[in-house]
Amino acid sequence: MAHDQEPKRYPLSFPQEWLATMDKGDDGGPFGPRYLIVAALRITGPVDLAVLQGALDDLVVRHELLRTLVVRDADPPYQVVCPPCQVPLEVRSLPPVTGKSSDMVIQELIVEVEAGTMSAREVPMLRALLCRFDDRDSALFLTVHHSVSDGWSVQVILRDLGACYAARVSGAPPKLPQMRQYREYAQWQRASTADAEALRYWARKLDGARETVLPNDHGHPERYSRPYSLHVFAIEADTMAGAAALANATRSTLFMVMLSAIYVLASQLTGATDLVVPVITAGRDELAFHNTVGLFLNVLPLRTEIADCASFRDVVMGTRETFIDAMAHELPIGVIEQAFPDYIRSRQDPRMSQLLISNNPSQYGEMTFPIAEGATEIGEQLLDEAVSRDIPSGTAWYLSAQPDGALTGGVHFNLDEFGERTAAGWTSGFKRIMTSAVRDPDQDWRQLWHRT
Repeated sequence: MAHDQEPKRYPLSFPQEWLATMDKGDDGGPFGPRYLIVAALRITGPVDLAVLQGALDDLVVRHELLRTLVVRDADPPYQVVCPPCQVPLEVRSLPPVTGKSSDMVIQELIVEVEAGTMSAREVPMLRALLCRFDDRDSALFLTVHHSVSDGWSVQVILRDLGACYAARVSGAPPKLPQMRQYREYAQWQRASTADAEALRYWARKLDGARETVLPNDHGHPERYSRPYSLHVFAIEADTMAGAAALANATRSTLFMVMLSAIYVLASQLTGATDLVVPVITAGRDELAFHNTVGLFLNVLPLRTEIADCASFRDVVMGTRETFIDAMAHELPIGVIEQAFPDYIRSRQDPRMSQLLISNNPSQYGEMTFPIAEGATEIGEQLLDEAVSRDIPSGTAWYLSAQPDGALTGGVHFNLDEFGERTAAGWTSGFKRIMTSAVRDPDQDWRQLWHRT
């Protein structure tokens, strides 16, 4: 290929660069075949396969990152945009449902799809599976590699797929908002992160800090022998209603209350009261890129000292202050870690593992997409399973409020590091703390672990 025909190299975004620091090759980690996101739609009415294929292909034309490769073995790594290409679409006819509901069949199919693999070295980074119960009832499963997407991006993909499907049916142009490409975001981000005030904030906030890590049961292997496992738990709606009332009374949020309980749990597990817990944020603070598919998620190290807190209410107030200030001074996690590397040195101890918290609600809420006679997103009912999707490192907690007010949560961990009983003990402790704390938020937080 002549030099002038070589694809243009674009710099990585800071989230991509941060993932690259955890690269474990093609077999695992953030560029491994199991680092995936799956979305599912229940579709009513007959699906036109040619229209669906065309709409999927339209997504790859519109969103360049779905056909972008990260060249990780270069120095420095970079990304290249490939030409538009066809999205693999598998169509499967399902046998008649007997002995269980079609909803349960779909949940089993979600687990099956999540157990699949996808190479981060081949485009497109999107594929689809359409499963038909009959001509008027089907489920569509979309799989996208997590290295090019996040939860917000999946919602953008679903919205745009519906618009492209409807446009192909009507023959009119799709009704889609203006958007900018992810490579533009990477360039914008690198030109706009020299925030001296934010750096001064983090210098003060992380002075003398050490990231909170959990003691392993089995050490830390040089290479994992298995994928990650998932431990599932739930908290009843009445407890979450009490947590919401406490959030309202303290001018905080439900997540701040839950994070306060995580702080108490971490203190009980480690003996520390100066706690630094990394929390995943959407990273979508620039309006111009709200309709862009890509990896925007960020991680903020939220440091709260709880030793002087007399009650759980005090812990919530301290957590609120930490969260608000951190969000006001948000910087890419790679920038923070590079500028202040001392606080993550605790992560280097092979006897310890990172604790990561995720709470990213949908920015759209419940929607019906114009595919066939209507398609709605199917929420995953977390099920304990032998293996689960890959995560970059350590343990990751996922907290999700349900329409009925209850909370469902999942903890990803690796059996090479922790036993199942350990993970169950964490979630049991978290539930105990939440239940006792919302019943009497003015009690001594140190006693919450022991009360029910």
